[in-house]
Amino acid sequence: MPLVKDFPPDLYHLRPGEKPLYGDFPDLKTGVEWFKSLMSEEEWKARRDAQGKRFYQALTGELQDPSGVGRFFENNDRMGWYLFLGESFTDHPWNYEVNFGCRVLPVFAAIGRNLDLLKKIDGFRERCIKVLKSEKAQPNGILFELVVAARYARAGGTVSFRNEKAGLAKSYDLDVDLDGKRWTVECKRIELGEYADKERTRMRELWVPASMQLAMADRNALANITLDIELQDVPDDYLISKAQRFLSAKKASITWSDEIGSGIISDLDLRPIQEAMENSHWLFPGPQYMKLLTGKYIRYDNSLVIQKVKYASNPHYIDDIGLAVVARWECTSERSIEKRARDILNKLAEANEQLPHDVAGVVHIGFEALGTDVVEQRRYEKILSTVQQFDREKSALEYVYCHYFAPEASPEDTWAIDETVQWIGISPTKRPLDKGHVLLPEHAISSRSGVHWIPEPAQQ
Repeated sequence: MPLVKDFPPDLYHLRPGEKPLYGDFPDLKTGVEWFKSLMSEEEWKARRDAQGKRFYQALTGELQDPSGVGRFFENNDRMGWYLFLGESFTDHPWNYEVNFGCRVLPVFAAIGRNLDLLKKIDGFRERCIKVLKSEKAQPNGILFELVVAARYARAGGTVSFRNEKAGLAKSYDLDVDLDGKRWTVECKRIELGEYADKERTRMRELWVPASMQLAMADRNALANITLDIELQDVPDDYLISKAQRFLSAKKASITWSDEIGSGIISDLDLRPIQEAMENSHWLFPGPQYMKLLTGKYIRYDNSLVIQKVKYASNPHYIDDIGLAVVARWECTSERSIEKRARDILNKLAEANEQLPHDVAGVVHIGFEALGTDVVEQRRYEKILSTVQQFDREKSALEYVYCHYFAPEASPEDTWAIDETVQWIGISPTKRPLDKGHVLLPEHAISSRSGVHWIPEPAQQ
């Protein structure tokens, strides 16, 4: 009998007298409710139910993702998934997925915080309807436009969205009049990338057969794996051989280091998480669960987990665990780092072509910093090199703002965001925004520049 058949009637709302598990977040609530108000109640219920069914079927393994990427949502309605997460955080928190939600909630909160300003901007409502309908599969671009528009409005600018007409070449996104000067603004949102998806898929291909051998031997194990070559070049049996060696060695752990990579496989003690489950069930996946299971929380953890568990009445929570095989992995290949670093040249060139040559232009490029510090440092270096050498040709491009978004769900914080901004003058005069942050509220904006992994100078 399938775990996910009929949802209980109170799956999507708090019970009488029940308080929000994660607290009240008025800005987030305002942003989510705004988008829901642009749909009929019936449409939202249908989209929410589709997202909920997909989420729980993927969570329990009843639905295998044919793409091999392992997503909890359908690509054809990513905006519906975002709203599902945004609503669940305050209204039905047992459905909230913490690892993806921390990437979405700051955007809705920024829109909600600035909604009164945004409603005054020509074209705002139309953009929101577009992201709910024709662009629902790829909402990140328009959502980024909305928070950039809010930032210029907050700075005192008069802002309007450009009307897009079918059959005509793509234009820039915003007209802005600020401090007596007119600016044309183009926004580009860089996605995580096909290469990163391929790496995750290949790692599953390498590790799942190895982990199944450990599971069938009833061996709780934790593997920490570093690969020094591209995953596509790792032999199919590389990790299987390590698992077989661990099983035959009859030791608490084995280590290895060779021309392909290095690592350690060791026995995993389940007693800490089993003792915790004696008093409560635990949300999975989640940072607190992984810390209990492995003994350590790792930011932007790349992990694969096979486990034998007893679900709670809601299968988003686990009541008991009898077996676990966990792998944490990273790839330090120079070629891999280069490919994941994602040079922004193509996006910048595309944005530049959409700017006119008779009005000062600004380009905002946003992307998530979800890699290790090595990857982010390399990307930072490539961005600076690319932009500093960029030829704007006939356009009037003056400034480029690069927005690094570093969302995180940790054992201490259900969701948090660090945003740092690097601006580069192409043909500089006076830059339109002294601080270009678009997601952080004013009181949270740091005065430091650069990227999020560079520590602030110690106070004297």
